Amino acid sequence: MWRRFPDDQRGVSLIEVLIALAILSVVVLSLMGIMWQMGRHNRIAGGVGARSAAIESAASLALAVRWDSLTALIGCTADSSTGFPYTRCFEVQTLGPSLRQVRVIVSPAAATLLKAETVTVQRSRPRSRSPLNIN
Repeated sequence: MWRRFPDDQRGVSLIEVLIALAILSVVVLSLMGIMWQMGRHNRIAGGVGARSAAIESAASLALAVRWDSLTALIGCTADSSTGFPYTRCFEVQTLGPSLRQVRVIVSPAAATLLKAETVTVQRSRPRSRSPLNIN
């Protein structure tokens, strides 16, 4: 009932299949590690982009507020409306009679690998009237 095949017509042995599976599993595991690192770096890069957008928005706000109202910005607010929850703090320091420095600190609300980012904006009091105005 058993047929004997010549040596050149034999099929794949169980040992060869196991070796191939072992090689395949090593390759797949190494690729999984690389994919996990890429995902982690991608999440960090997305957080850096969102933090940069938040700091840019806060700096624009510090530039848009009237000079007399800069002290109203002082304090911290939490924002979780975007996918990046953060806390934004404003500090205003008077450097002279017509010069103020606004320091904006944006720090992630969740425990991430991102650190707080700080930007400083200097504002000067606008002139009461234009030097080109003859009156």
